[in-house]
Amino acid sequence: MKCLICMKFKNISLLIIPLVLGSCASSTRVPYENISVPEEGGVNFLEITNDADNVANPGVKRNIFSRSTNKVNLEWWINPMIAVSPDGSKIAYINAKNRMQNVMVKSARSGGSSVQRTFRNYVTDFSWSPDAQILCFTEYRNGNFGIYLVSAEQGSIVKQISNGMSNDYAGIITSDGNTIFFHRGEGGGFDNYSLWSYDKKTNLFSNYSRGMTPCLIPDKRNEVYCSRYTSHKECEIWRVNFETGVEEVVLSQPGKSFTSPKLSPDGKWLLCTGSSITPTKIHNTDIFVIRTDGTMFTQLTYHPGNDISAVWSPDGKGVYFLSQRGSKEGKYNVWKMDFTL
Repeated sequence: MKCLICMKFKNISLLIIPLVLGSCASSTRVPYENISVPEEGGVNFLEITNDADNVANPGVKRNIFSRSTNKVNLEWWINPMIAVSPDGSKIAYINAKNRMQNVMVKSARSGGSSVQRTFRNYVTDFSWSPDAQILCFTEYRNGNFGIYLVSAEQGSIVKQISNGMSNDYAGIITSDGNTIFFHRGEGGGFDNYSLWSYDKKTNLFSNYSRGMTPCLIPDKRNEVYCSRYTSHKECEIWRVNFETGVEEVVLSQPGKSFTSPKLSPDGKWLLCTGSSITPTKIHNTDIFVIRTDGTMFTQLTYHPGNDISAVWSPDGKGVYFLSQRGSKEGKYNVWKMDFTL
């Protein structure tokens, strides 16, 4: 098995997560142009962006893991690449153009123009602050990934949070606007990622426990959901209490991986990206949900293209995600689907 690696993506080395699956590879053509498949019958899919929006590729790769067994290694970028404004009126995504990547904002309804909100070289992930005033983003700059803040509405003044020497990702701002949780890569190895926070008032950084892509829990200041590697280099969803030290696994399946948890507005469901395989042996990423008590695990998407980077609509009745569906060339766009469980 391979450990965490770097992928050359548009001339930038992006850290991605390797997931080793135990099925044979297939040369079956992926019918990207289909908007849905029979397993998704009855689900309404709405395309928010189109190919002209140049939505950034989340870097999903299917590699032959072992030539002798024809096993497949599936990799993807686990950090958030889309976000919905707290009032649900706007959707933000990362645009890739002219060898640069920046955050764009447009109406959460289908169609309409986009407004550029970062003016950097290579933004790789971001989130919206709960008060809708700030975008917290990660940029690859001078050989490192760092966290920065910029106004979500106007101006281009950027505040640097990371020290410039570490690799920090997936920043998310607490409801009071004071603390930023994120994960930091420290040294080599597939599991050297830990949860950190930054206090804006004191300028202090705090380190907590192993994990990636923290997901905050309202009214639970010392608890988060996160992704974690196993010793088999697969990924699980965990709930971690920093105060009591209690750590519990919420979602784990041998031979599969699940990343990037997002808590529903009512606090009852966790949305995540997971490894999948179609009946025709196409390895891909799909969207899944599970109740926070570990029950009612459900696969939401089945398209043989990749579905990834899912987030909730503020009312909890819809899910926005990146998908290759509906594009003949397999380009990624932002889509919305109904959530009816």
